[in-house]
Amino acid sequence: MAVTAPLLAHKINSPADIAPQDVHEGITRILALPEGSTRDVMLGSVLTGLLLRGPRLEEVEAAVRAATDLDRKGWDFHQPPSGVRFVGHTGSGKKTFKTINLSTAAALVAAAGGAHIAKLGSRSASSKTGSRDFIDQIGATSDTVPHREMVDITAEIGFGFFSIENRVPEFDRRYGGRFQAVHALSLAFPALLSPVTCPAYVYGLSYPAVGASARLLSKLGLPDVTVMNSGLGRAAQVDELLPGSQVRACRINSGQEDLMFNDDVRRGAASMPQDLTSVAQHEDPRENVAAAIRVLAGQDRSQARNAVALNAALLLVMSEAAPTIQSGIDTALDLIDAGAGLDTLRQFVRLTGGAPHRLRALTHLAAPAAVLVSPGKREKAPC
Repeated sequence: MAVTAPLLAHKINSPADIAPQDVHEGITRILALPEGSTRDVMLGSVLTGLLLRGPRLEEVEAAVRAATDLDRKGWDFHQPPSGVRFVGHTGSGKKTFKTINLSTAAALVAAAGGAHIAKLGSRSASSKTGSRDFIDQIGATSDTVPHREMVDITAEIGFGFFSIENRVPEFDRRYGGRFQAVHALSLAFPALLSPVTCPAYVYGLSYPAVGASARLLSKLGLPDVTVMNSGLGRAAQVDELLPGSQVRACRINSGQEDLMFNDDVRRGAASMPQDLTSVAQHEDPRENVAAAIRVLAGQDRSQARNAVALNAALLLVMSEAAPTIQSGIDTALDLIDAGAGLDTLRQFVRLTGGAPHRLRALTHLAAPAAVLVSPGKREKAPC
């Protein structure tokens, strides 16, 4: 007999494995329920339960496939130019310590160093600036730029932004805004939504299970993927690399884990002191963006400079533009001091037909000391 949605919800509480087809059918049935608290409670119970059960990769893979099946037929994919190695870059969101836009700033620095980064992102509901908010604040345009043209921009200057907000409209209609914490789909879903096919991916995860996430993404077809996370004590989890924190990284390349690379990332983070104040999110959105721009301009000598360099180093190595994390850090620091990341950002604004005066205004905005957002505020993320 086919598994019904309620039966799947009960099976989550059993220690026994759940057959992948039962997970797939159960998730599909839950998503098909009428809108209301019953569907929301069941979906939350199942997706959270699948994460806390291990996670068990076959079960989570089935859940991810059920979610993507709602929209997959309408997806378009674009290829980078021959011989150009794009790196898709996104994160799970839902981090419990909110930072300035480290990942976007790092992508711009890596681009200045010869990488080609396809930054995937969306707006944030409660953090001051998600990656899409950053793009809007600096005056660039993304919605009116066709994906094919954005691929060409990425190939030309090394950086492109691809919004994934409207990639899964059917799924998001049943799901959007209802989850405030990481769950089973967070292990993979955002990294699968890229409209450009990339030879490599970097995925930030606000949860310690980077190995499970990397293996899952490898099974789902990503050829070379690194999943990384930073932990600040037991509670706070961040989907970026933070110097001096408990950094976790797992790279799966052609189905094989690269243990030397994983250790290289951890050593790079351990070589830098921790200073959370320098990377903490600002209350005002413009000040938050301006803080990242100050780093890109080479004007910030705090540990935020190191944090951007560390994340950029990971992207440089994955792009094959640097041989090791340490050499990537050294390169990134030189690029930051020269203001090369800001130069790339200026090019991006121009090529997207944006408003350069908005970026100029932000470069002159003096950002005050960071103020942490209250712990009660939650962040919406792609999954």
